[in-house]
Amino acid sequence: MLRITTKQQLMREIVDILSVLTDEAKLIWGEGGLSVTVVDGSHVALLSATIANECFEMYEVEPVEIGLELGKIRDLLTLAGPSDLVEMDYDEAVGAINVRVGEVHRILRGVDTSTMDTPNLPQLDFQSKASIDSEKLSRALRAAKFVGELVDLSMDRNQMTVSVTVEAGEGVNVRFESGELSELDCSSPTHSTYSLQFLDPLTRKLAGGLTNEITLEFQDKYPLRLTWMSNDGGAKWTYFLAPRVMNDP
Repeated sequence: MLRITTKQQLMREIVDILSVLTDEAKLIWGEGGLSVTVVDGSHVALLSATIANECFEMYEVEPVEIGLELGKIRDLLTLAGPSDLVEMDYDEAVGAINVRVGEVHRILRGVDTSTMDTPNLPQLDFQSKASIDSEKLSRALRAAKFVGELVDLSMDRNQMTVSVTVEAGEGVNVRFESGELSELDCSSPTHSTYSLQFLDPLTRKLAGGLTNEITLEFQDKYPLRLTWMSNDGGAKWTYFLAPRVMNDP
């Protein structure tokens, strides 16, 4: 059984961020809140979130899993006004998901969750960490996208750098000194390379007011881990992106 009511901004946030990687998601509704983990089709990126029940206007749940086509919810949300609430109820015996946005009511059929895995989050220990304003990070990655598809992230005890170098010497280099970062912890210099195809769309959405700060953790040939919070700390997000490892000549 599921009966929830939420502000349209929260549902839009959930749908928009998950949609960066997938068209379908298994939403696991527990007594304490919503959890969801998705991967992209090539298993290069993973995104996980926990949304506490306090983030919802109403939350009456007996633990249940629901598979949703995110595009159908996103279409409904285009009809929502700034103050509209989203209501969702689900009866497992019937199998229908009732969604109301304002005066609009739509009945959805869930996606079969038996075919949808719940990926495990990688358990990694990082030796470097930096926390940065989300708009500054997005702007640096947008600049990198102008000249290439891969971005080099570097860090030492004094700074973090976002850079791209392509043939003919063209490139972009954005340096953030320690004073521009709310956190910088790096015992020895490190760097790694990642795909902007996955990073740029995500950070653009986050810079649109969803979170003020993003924490990056990476090192040579390790996945990149991004973490951030939203909704006054009630929503916690983790994003992993596999490194682009270059073969030595």
